[in-house]
Amino acid sequence: MENYNIYDEIGRGTHSFVYKARRKRSIEYVAVKSTAKSRMEKILNEVQLLHKLDNRHVLKFFNWYESQNHIWLIFEYCMGGDLLNLITQDRQLPENAVRSFGWDLVAGLQYLHSQGIIFCDLKPANILIDECGSLKLADFGLARRIPTEATLFSRPVRC
Repeated sequence: MENYNIYDEIGRGTHSFVYKARRKRSIEYVAVKSTAKSRMEKILNEVQLLHKLDNRHVLKFFNWYESQNHIWLIFEYCMGGDLLNLITQDRQLPENAVRSFGWDLVAGLQYLHSQGIIFCDLKPANILIDECGSLKLADFGLARRIPTEATLFSRPVRC
C-alpha cells in the first residue's frame, strides 16, 4: 500500500472500511476497501469475481494487497457517492434521472448475468454514481456464480 496516499473514510460496511485515496506520483483518485485478514476466504471469492469484470456499469476493480492484518482492495473512485445518499439528500429525483438510473441498473445486471454472476445485494448503498452521473454496481461480497446446468436442478441458488 506504499504506492497510495490514504485520505478520508468515504464508506463503511459490516466488515470493512472504504477510503478515498490517490496513487502516489499521479492525480488519479481511487477507492480503497480495507478488510480484516481473517476474512481472506470471503475476500478472495469477491476478488475472483471482480477480476474478470469489465463493464461501465460495474465498479472497476484494479488490484488487491495483503498486509500483516488487512486486505486492501483498490477500485475506481466514484465522486458522486452512492445512490442512498443522493436519495436521502434530494428526497425527489427528476423523472429523466430516474429513467436513466433504471437503464444503468438493468444494463449492469444484464452484464453480470451474461458473465454467470448473480449480484445478490442490490440496494441504494451499493450503487455508486460516477462523474458523468452513470450508475455502477458495487460490493460483490454476496455475489454468487450462477450454477452450471448440472447443478441447477439439484439445489436452489441462495443469495
